[in-house]
Amino acid sequence: MRGVFNIKLAWRSLLQLILILASAAAIILGISKLGFVPLSWPERIGLLVVGVTAGVCAVRLAEVNEKERAQRHMEGREPLSDADFGRQFFSPQQAEIAAKLRIIMARHIPIDLSRLNPDDRIVEDIRMDALDSMATVEFILEIEKEFGISIPDTAAETMRTLRDVAQFVSQAKKDTVA
Repeated sequence: MRGVFNIKLAWRSLLQLILILASAAAIILGISKLGFVPLSWPERIGLLVVGVTAGVCAVRLAEVNEKERAQRHMEGREPLSDADFGRQFFSPQQAEIAAKLRIIMARHIPIDLSRLNPDDRIVEDIRMDALDSMATVEFILEIEKEFGISIPDTAAETMRTLRDVAQFVSQAKKDTVA
């Protein structure tokens, strides 16, 4: 099964490259006044439309590839509810925090997180940054709001997994109570 996914991924990557090249060529021809290709304004506009459309298709294809990579990383695992995720992987003191964190994360990336492991790397394995370039920032901001804590940039940079985030939030909540 994995081999089929790799072949699909390779074909999608090739198609993505072709779309990007077609997009660039169409846009360049559409905006340039190259002597060897005399184009009327409607033809130029048409090329620009084709170029932009090809570019959008390439971006959409990249999104599909990233979603599939993230889902493939989690395949074969038992799906868990948010509460079960917290109870199975975290101490009783952190279980509720972990469940809330997974709920928050799910709002920021368009994939099913029911098979998430707390030690999956948020960027490298789950592809959060590739699925939505602003997702990691929005994720941190929502965590701060939800738990009433502040996460310094230096701390955020060291958080690689949901377990790291849960440990930071748990400690930060203890510090604000004390």
